[in-house]
Amino acid sequence: MNIFKGSGLQKSYGLFCKAVIFLVVLSSAYQTQAQHSVARQWNEVLLDAIRNDFARPTVHARNLWHTSTVMYDAWAVYDSVSQTCFLGDTVGNFYCPFNGIPAPSNIDSARNETISYSAYRLLKHRFQNSPGASESLPTFDSLMLVLGYDTAYADTNYATGNAGALGNYLALCMINFGLQDGANEQNDYVNIYYSPINPTIAPVV
Repeated sequence: MNIFKGSGLQKSYGLFCKAVIFLVVLSSAYQTQAQHSVARQWNEVLLDAIRNDFARPTVHARNLWHTSTVMYDAWAVYDSVSQTCFLGDTVGNFYCPFNGIPAPSNIDSARNETISYSAYRLLKHRFQNSPGASESLPTFDSLMLVLGYDTAYADTNYATGNAGALGNYLALCMINFGLQDGANEQNDYVNIYYSPINPTIAPVV
């Protein structure tokens, strides 16, 4: 005998089952996300920000490149074999000075913190005027909070050994690099070199 048949209790039981299934799926998704590396998580929020921006392939290829660069250097700086490609090096005519940082007691923790602050500061700068800023910027803040970092921490004096300060410094270097690399970022990437040779086509309608 089905005691739920034809009763309000049957509907309640159905809703309960759906709620349980939803919570299980949500929990599974959260655990899967938590298993991703910190760099992967920052790449995901960057891709979301790109989706909420204008369709500008070259602009976002640049954003992907610069973000990947600071995150790689944030990883490589704590490795005895790997070499950084921007931090402490010259790219074009731009030099990003670096005097070294004391060895941290927990390398993995320091790496994650430096990666997070470098990506966070760079993305906040790059997407501050994006049409999707109202959604993207809070997403960047949320990821920092989930990872346990203070969004208000903006120190760049990495000489103290603070991994977050190194991340802020690395992002600042990349921001300054981007303001002089010819992309005309400060003027919303308006073209300053190309001009058409042919006259404008104005067909008679």
